[in-house]
Amino acid sequence: MNWRELPDRELVERCLAGDELAWREFLRRFNRLLRGVVFKTLTRKIQNPLHLVDDLVQDAFRRLTMDSCRPLRGLEWRHEKALPGLLKATASTAVLDYLRKIEAGRRDVDKEVALDTPGVDVAASAPFDREVEHKVLLQQLARCLESVLKEEEHLRRSVAMFLLYFGHKVTAMEISRVYKLDVRIVENTVARLARVARTRCIN
Repeated sequence: MNWRELPDRELVERCLAGDELAWREFLRRFNRLLRGVVFKTLTRKIQNPLHLVDDLVQDAFRRLTMDSCRPLRGLEWRHEKALPGLLKATASTAVLDYLRKIEAGRRDVDKEVALDTPGVDVAASAPFDREVEHKVLLQQLARCLESVLKEEEHLRRSVAMFLLYFGHKVTAMEISRVYKLDVRIVENTVARLARVARTRCIN
């Protein structure tokens, strides 16, 4: 069998059936994509993050196989970019969760250091803090949207577009190209989820 010519959907089906060779091809085929997303997301917050990339790529793969590969089993194969879209969103979430843990640790340390201690530059860390808090809020909103709209068709794709638009500043036009959708559909979906988030998820 020529694994390299196997379509993504058939490859995933073989993986879900427990084919070890299929999993090897899956790791080979999508490692570069995940590494790219992880590295790009990290570099927005951390300088020289290469030492973190491998661990976070592994975390992204782990998330894909959680709960008997629930993310892959629930994937809607509406277009050829469905799987890459899921992988990008998963890798991005892995990085954001890692950054959230770093921020939580920093806050614990900050509680032990007086703000007037020489060498503590609060102003310098403020932009980073605000950006991380923004990402954490988006992840909380995403979980809320998944709960509130759990019966909605194409929910996973809609939430992924919401995160790309508000979390990574990806334009509606760029998202429309990834998901092969009319740009108006993307704009309406993102705007609708934003309204739901404001009215149902923000107290």
